[in-house]
Amino acid sequence: MTEPLPPDLVAEVRRTLVDLRAAQLASTAWPVVAGDLGRLAGAVERADHEAVRRALVPVAQATFEGKVRGRLAGADRSAAYVAATKPSPALPIVGLLSAAILIAVGYLIGGWPIAALTAAFAVFIAAVAYAGSHSNRARLERRRAEALAPTKEATEPPPSVVRGAIDRIEAQLEGAPPPAG
Repeated sequence: MTEPLPPDLVAEVRRTLVDLRAAQLASTAWPVVAGDLGRLAGAVERADHEAVRRALVPVAQATFEGKVRGRLAGADRSAAYVAATKPSPALPIVGLLSAAILIAVGYLIGGWPIAALTAAFAVFIAAVAYAGSHSNRARLERRRAEALAPTKEATEPPPSVVRGAIDRIEAQLEGAPPPAG
């Protein structure tokens, strides 16, 4: 009779499978992951510790890659720290007027040397005003339209074959002892 899988290995497999369910990979990567899951399922069924560890490595690598790709592709969320703005062509004009006023006040206060310093600050204000003329919604829509992996392949959630393989492995692990801790 073979010895059951150690609880820490079972916990690692479960953690990887949970993360894999949420991963986004290129459509060409999922068949490879399905094959890796088949090897993992066979190793779990045989309770072969070393084979489980070997089979878990490519699955964990694919899971990590999927998590990174999901983050790099924009993950369908706007940035939490940027307040939404309404696009307005007037923002750059207001920025340029503010810059001109700053330069004039700088010249009145200290002549050309101070005017030059305020001009540098005024360029910054104009750039911020121009950037504010582009809405977050437009940026989010552009990111969604370009929601591509770094390799320019569209990412997708796990197909039904992979979800089924994950379910089978999780069912096999149900008989394993719970992790200690």
